[in-house]
Amino acid sequence: MIHLKRYNTYMRKTIIAAGISLLTICSLTLTGIAEDEHPEDAPDVASEYVYLIDTGNGQVIWSLNSEDRMYPASMTKLMTEILAIEALTDPDERIMITPEMTAGLYEANASVAGYQIGDEPTVRDLLYGTALASGAECVNALAIRTDGSVQAFVDHMNRKAEELGMQGTHFVNPTGLHDGDHYSTCRDIETLFNYCYQNEFFRELLRKRTYLSTPVASNQNGIPMESTVWSMIQDTPVPGFIGGKTGFTYPAGRCLASGAEINGMDLVLVTGKAPNDPASAVNDAMTVYGWLSEHMSRRELIPDNDFLAKIAVVDSETRYIAVYSEESFSRDVLDTEDIRVVVDFPSELIAPVSQGEYLGNIIVYSGDTLLYEYDFDVIEDIPYSRFVHIKRVLNEFYSSHPFLCRGAIGAAGLLIVFLINRITAGRKRRRRRRR
Repeated sequence: MIHLKRYNTYMRKTIIAAGISLLTICSLTLTGIAEDEHPEDAPDVASEYVYLIDTGNGQVIWSLNSEDRMYPASMTKLMTEILAIEALTDPDERIMITPEMTAGLYEANASVAGYQIGDEPTVRDLLYGTALASGAECVNALAIRTDGSVQAFVDHMNRKAEELGMQGTHFVNPTGLHDGDHYSTCRDIETLFNYCYQNEFFRELLRKRTYLSTPVASNQNGIPMESTVWSMIQDTPVPGFIGGKTGFTYPAGRCLASGAEINGMDLVLVTGKAPNDPASAVNDAMTVYGWLSEHMSRRELIPDNDFLAKIAVVDSETRYIAVYSEESFSRDVLDTEDIRVVVDFPSELIAPVSQGEYLGNIIVYSGDTLLYEYDFDVIEDIPYSRFVHIKRVLNEFYSSHPFLCRGAIGAAGLLIVFLINRITAGRKRRRRRRR
């Protein structure tokens, strides 16, 4: 399954061509990995839901139950973070923690950053408390400050989800605490994560491992925070790992939305319902990213502005058509994958050529599997030239019968010389008579 991205191919003038654009793309086919499949020889993971995509080219690399309804747990806080970032423009603004913001959290065994009623953390503190410590009191404080109430903020979350095309998602709260009517899918969480990642401040939150808040009434030294993701990585993380947001409730299992930049690939991985081991989702991510770093990379299979074909045009003032790719086509390719690029165009066209006639195509295969195809049609009439046709016929006759043509030319030359001599002699006789 691949998110489709349209690539255009166009005609360019050549030095010796008449210089008219004559091609268009007739069809484009992109095929990718199917639902509930993963790359050949990829390692097993513990998570029941998986969605892995290269956002740079839209290629889905791994998909396991990715469109099935799941509980997102604290991955919900990605939406809280981005809505607060977009709405609260002063990161140094202080927000007082009220009883409304902490009500029921300890009873629900929710994660908290450690703020107490009466503390006045900054917006920045609350965002780091949400991203690193997954603090539910930080989430509620941001929600109430953004929209006036938690319920109004939840309505805002659902409107944003609809705007982003998250059709399998419905939010009931901003914290991700379990509710049967609070659900999403791996694909939807990837859409949300990718949207969040476009924001510079979100990227800063994602990469941060530790943070010390500004002083508050309950802690004059500030509250130290550590990323739940980074704290679970015991060994050195896979090079290129950016960070992520974990989630956990018993019904949801261990969840993680994360990103990495590996071998030219811009990766987002969302997993859900891993076993109850606290590090199971993070371990899955390190397993997947580590395997990709050793076995897969993004390759430019059709370079930008790549010359594809030079087609001669017979019996027309337009002598040649040159075909170039306008944009590149890249794909994440396994080291063992057999990639073939087939360019199929005729060596020549015979005028007249009508608009809409099929011209040729370019196809990319992985083994026998079609990955990518362009079909080209002629988009402008190429007129026939009688003069060019006659010239071509004469040249071909001369090339095929050189001795005959030389004899004919010699005879014609002698005849011309004879006629010239006769004309010259006649003129001389007329001059003598006049004398």
